[in-house]
Amino acid sequence: MNRNHIIIAILCVILAVLCIGIGYTLFFAEQTEYTSMTIAESGTILDIPDDMTVKSNQSGITVLENKNTVVIVFNTANKGLGEIMAFATIKSPIFGNNFNGNLTVKNPSIAGCSLDGECNAVYDGNNDTHDNIIVISKNKDIVDHIFSSIKWGNSTVAVAEADTSSSSSESTSSQPSAYAYKSDGTPMYSQEEVDDYMLNKYGMVDYHVGDNGYIDMDEEGYDNAGNPIDE
Repeated sequence: MNRNHIIIAILCVILAVLCIGIGYTLFFAEQTEYTSMTIAESGTILDIPDDMTVKSNQSGITVLENKNTVVIVFNTANKGLGEIMAFATIKSPIFGNNFNGNLTVKNPSIAGCSLDGECNAVYDGNNDTHDNIIVISKNKDIVDHIFSSIKWGNSTVAVAEADTSSSSSESTSSQPSAYAYKSDGTPMYSQEEVDDYMLNKYGMVDYHVGDNGYIDMDEEGYDNAGNPIDE
């Protein structure tokens, strides 16, 4: 066997090894299987890896994890300010006060779960269903699959009506009386809606509902209507 034949034989062996490696990757590598999860308060449905376990379920915040993914779901319907703030302390270190986000983080630690290496982190919410969903994973395909699988449900929030028993001219309309109004006059019908609105728009700020029913800011740097004050 001459030198050319030897080189050809070596190249054939290398090619065969490469083919075996590629075949293993395509056909034998671990595939992610998914199961359907429903958010009880809203009926929103999403896929999650079927090997995820519940890390914690406190204050209405459900945390699930496996070796490479963390999923957090929280529905603000009928939740108090303390519960909303508890979720904010989980979300804010990574996503800040933004209502949605998609970024890359390294060695993230969130809600008692830690992942090693570079991870894709996505947060999104739905004002109609009051759902908030966070997914952080070392595998971007898993994040993309989960968010593409979301089917937003319907809000089942029972809004609180103001006490009108003392009024002799109670309206016959089925629309509940407003608890508070935004600066543009839009009515809000429960304390939870006001808390959720303020947290999503301004983050952790102090405010109160004035005697006129409108939301007034107590935070420095804003006027009562929530507009930034130019120094």
